[in-house]
Amino acid sequence: MLKRCTVFLAVLFFMGVVIGASAQEKVLLQYNPKPGTTTKYKMNLQGTTVVTAMQRAQKTDLQTDMAIEQKITGVDPKGNVDMATTITEGSITVNGTPTPLPAVGQVIKVKMAKNGEVVSTEGMDNQTNFQNMQIKFPDHPVGTGESWETTINPNPQLPIPLKVKYTFLGLENSDGYECAKLQSVVSTDQGAAGSINLNVKANGKIWFAYKEGIMVKNEVVSTMNMVMENDMGGGKKEKIETRMNLNLKMGIAK
Repeated sequence: MLKRCTVFLAVLFFMGVVIGASAQEKVLLQYNPKPGTTTKYKMNLQGTTVVTAMQRAQKTDLQTDMAIEQKITGVDPKGNVDMATTITEGSITVNGTPTPLPAVGQVIKVKMAKNGEVVSTEGMDNQTNFQNMQIKFPDHPVGTGESWETTINPNPQLPIPLKVKYTFLGLENSDGYECAKLQSVVSTDQGAAGSINLNVKANGKIWFAYKEGIMVKNEVVSTMNMVMENDMGGGKKEKIETRMNLNLKMGIAK
């Protein structure tokens, strides 16, 4: 259960990191931070998971706190950005009992195109397959009210595609940066995959410092409902239902 929660968090995180003028002004959204730029973030994730099986329900309260450091280690001639992300500290609290986050100290390296497409990764679990989580900016400037869509392809942990719709809400100052503010809406493209029926919904707000080319703040409220059917033998099948509600807040560390 904790692994599924971690994977879902990873999806949300990478969707959040890849991001959303007045009606008279359009803005070109690109990842273009200067080499050597280091940004520190604090992230808090709170949620509740309810697993129902054999007509019995088990509730689990989860909280994850994490400090993250992102450093731009280089930019190649094509404008692709090399980024090293380190989890410097963190903990997972399950039903009031905290434990250290296993990934503390791990360095994840990502090469990302200006439009947000992940070119290559290093230091990630290969099964997570973040190559299928490419979120792209539009290749043209966008103005208030304009929207675009992208798709997260199926992968071993999330066997159905997810659709993401972004809407540009306008310019807004946040933490000393002039930001492009986006609304993000995530939904499942199809409900069933084999013996699993999965429904994911997420609504978020993202503040992207378009001049500096960095994410400033990300807030997401999400739900997941997964029903798995286990073969018990003798023609008997058992349904296991998992409901998860998550609230994610991530922003530049003060």
